[in-house]
Amino acid sequence: MLPTTRSALRVTTLSLVAGYVDAVGYVELHGIFSAAMTGNSTNFGISLAAQDWPKVAAIGTVLGLFFCGALAASLLRRSLRAYRHEWLWIAALLVLAQCLHWSHAAATGSRAETLLLTVAMAMQGEVLSRFSSVSVQTIVVTNNIVKFADNIVGFLWNAQRGKPAFSLAAALPGLGWAGCVAGAFLSVLMRQATSGYFLLPVPLLIGLCFLCPDDLQQD
Repeated sequence: MLPTTRSALRVTTLSLVAGYVDAVGYVELHGIFSAAMTGNSTNFGISLAAQDWPKVAAIGTVLGLFFCGALAASLLRRSLRAYRHEWLWIAALLVLAQCLHWSHAAATGSRAETLLLTVAMAMQGEVLSRFSSVSVQTIVVTNNIVKFADNIVGFLWNAQRGKPAFSLAAALPGLGWAGCVAGAFLSVLMRQATSGYFLLPVPLLIGLCFLCPDDLQQD
């Protein structure tokens, strides 16, 4: 498999996982994201100004957990032999979240398991953000949209000068955007279909971990 093809597969899969987990967290936490900390930070400031202390506490908890998750991920990345092994840790967090979800009755409204999603997304964001020398963040899409738009304009600009060339690497930010949307879409279907909806990303993460095992550091 070519390095750019492997990168495209990883970007799409990881973005799908992030969109899926973020959407699940958004529903279960009543409007608080598991991955999109920009939106959470904005809502945190608004809630502070409105003196909505229950919401301040809820969003502040998620922001704090995300930061702590990023710290833990950074330590893990330095201690593990290969960054890809951290995807197994993320999968383990999702399995634990599912076990917690099954351990209580749905009517109790417990959402402790969804806080594990925040830690998992912080870890994913820390593990890898460059694919085939292209910077692509798989847990947020804002910058990916801007980069993808710039790559399209660059292609059209060069095409009119007789130099059309749109590489797969240039499409990586767009794949990250599309993967996020697809993941959010799938989360709705899975929540309607089964109570084990936390588990869908697990085989994807395990599969990525063992994709090209000799690739230990960077694409």
